[in-house]
Amino acid sequence: MSEFSISNLIGVRFTDHGRSIEEGFDCYGLAIYISKQLGHELKDLWYEKSCAETFTSNAEAMIAANNVAETKELEFGNLIVFFNSKGDMVHIGVILDDELFIHSDLGGVRVTRFEDYYRKKWKVYKWQQ
Repeated sequence: MSEFSISNLIGVRFTDHGRSIEEGFDCYGLAIYISKQLGHELKDLWYEKSCAETFTSNAEAMIAANNVAETKELEFGNLIVFFNSKGDMVHIGVILDDELFIHSDLGGVRVTRFEDYYRKKWKVYKWQQ
């Protein structure tokens, strides 16, 4: 695992459209925050496009707007994107290692094992150099 510490993020409250430790995070806001800490810019599609559909249903827009590519590598800092049965993007987190990811949901910021998360359809995206 990287030297980046997540301990100050655990337990931060969930806030819809939240983008900071002080106000809280939604899942995309947390992914933006952590990506920035790791030296990457995850564009805030929610605010740039001003519509929920951009985030919740359009993984292609997220991929096209950012310097990421699909991978099978469960490595620290890679993004994990979850999809519903229709293939719509519904949740995002950041991989910590080959078993764990950090994300924010109604329970706040927490670390979860892949096998324990109820949304089983997901893809991983790696930052390109």
